[in-house]
Amino acid sequence: MADAKAFARIGADFDDALIGRLIAAARARIEAETGMALMRRTLRLTLNDWPLYVLERGGLRLPMRPAAGLLAVRFTDGETSEDVTSSFELEPGLSPRLIPKPFGAWVWPRTIHQKIEIDWEAGFDTASDVPEDLVHAMKLIVAFVYEQRGNSAVSHEDLSARLHAALRPWREVQL
Repeated sequence: MADAKAFARIGADFDDALIGRLIAAARARIEAETGMALMRRTLRLTLNDWPLYVLERGGLRLPMRPAAGLLAVRFTDGETSEDVTSSFELEPGLSPRLIPKPFGAWVWPRTIHQKIEIDWEAGFDTASDVPEDLVHAMKLIVAFVYEQRGNSAVSHEDLSARLHAALRPWREVQL
């Protein structure tokens, strides 16, 4: 909060609630554009079945990074649940992948009614661990939106160009 206010040159405390909401919105935008979880939290991916490519690629890439740890893998039909976590491990880091344990194989749902749920922990440990260019991008968004609030005639093209440059190194390229 203090860093965002200093960057935007906001000295008063009466807009702290608004600044807090702008920080949350900026974080959500950056996370959506980069696939990075800036704050540590538990996430769940639900699949109807394993994608066909997991066999040829040897793993399932998780959609939010950096990953810190695998919490659970289970098959569920809504009423019952089968825990299969012990069959898998997580390759953590900036390109997290769920893989079968060494000398193991992919475990498949028993019926077409079972869904696959994968729970993992993603995000940076502390705010000081977040890369500075991502923090700077958040400050850009907060300052721009705060300054231009209520002004519907403002073009967001300048902000978008600056954000694109700041976030480019963190975007994943998919081939």
